[in-house]
Amino acid sequence: MDRRSFARAAAACMVFAAASASAASWRPVPGASELDIDVASFQQERTRVSAWLRWPGRSPLLVDVAAQVGPAGRLHRTAVRTEFDCARRTVRVLAAQGFDRGGAPLFMASVPGPVRAVAGADLSWAYEAACEAARSAGRL
Repeated sequence: MDRRSFARAAAACMVFAAASASAASWRPVPGASELDIDVASFQQERTRVSAWLRWPGRSPLLVDVAAQVGPAGRLHRTAVRTEFDCARRTVRVLAAQGFDRGGAPLFMASVPGPVRAVAGADLSWAYEAACEAARSAGRL
């Protein structure tokens, strides 16, 4: 791919990302005051529900992020595409993005992580909210 084609592809990706970001419908997760869920991103397949979750700072689901983001305090917000299995009470990270205070991306990852048990208060609230929304046709 030559430099001009690469620049066009990068510009198209940025336009697509901006369009999808503006379509987000972030709502606070009931019970978890600092955690938001994008209700427009809900996808359900049988007992699994996926959605974007947004945390201030580093998400507790991302254990390997510290080495990627550089100096401490630079990471302002993370958005994590999560998949909950409502029958097994598990969670898996599908993708993640980290942003600085100005909204500039610091990292992006799209390699799905391992399946883990839902643990911690905020993640439990997010699990309950996502699974309840799946049962009630996307209402949070």
